[in-house]
Amino acid sequence: MSDDSVDSSRAGLALLAARLVLPGLGPDVDQAIKVACDLVARGLDTPGTVGVAALRYGTPLRDAGPVIREMLDEQGFPAAGPDASDAEKFVTVLRAVGAGGLGVGEFFGVFMRQVPAWNQQDEFQRSLVLLLDEWAEETTPEGRSAAAAAVRKVARDAVSDPG
Repeated sequence: MSDDSVDSSRAGLALLAARLVLPGLGPDVDQAIKVACDLVARGLDTPGTVGVAALRYGTPLRDAGPVIREMLDEQGFPAAGPDASDAEKFVTVLRAVGAGGLGVGEFFGVFMRQVPAWNQQDEFQRSLVLLLDEWAEETTPEGRSAAAAAVRKVARDAVSDPG
């Protein structure tokens, strides 16, 4: 199994988990099926993963949601539940940023909508504000890529995710 496929699977799982907690339509069930099929093909099958892989394309999220959550839990990417605190939901989102599943641009919007005023921020929040500001001000693809990598590293470190 190549590092690229592992990274791709980690990113896909983390993004599915984040989509369950972010406002919006939720995760793309067809994408969840693709991720599950890839995991099964690589021998990383669990009951939940096989359940997602067996879904029919076009299955509504209301029907697929429980088995997607089961797969995420089994694969080590639990999504905070509907009754979870904002902090627990934020950890799910940070994990997706750190794994490369959620783009820094989308994270920028999510984070900036909920971050408190500067004088009420903790050290971690301030470091993210500064890094995201650097990312937003970058004008070259290389600079933006480096700034995004710094944001992802901080996110990984915050959730103790070595990937």
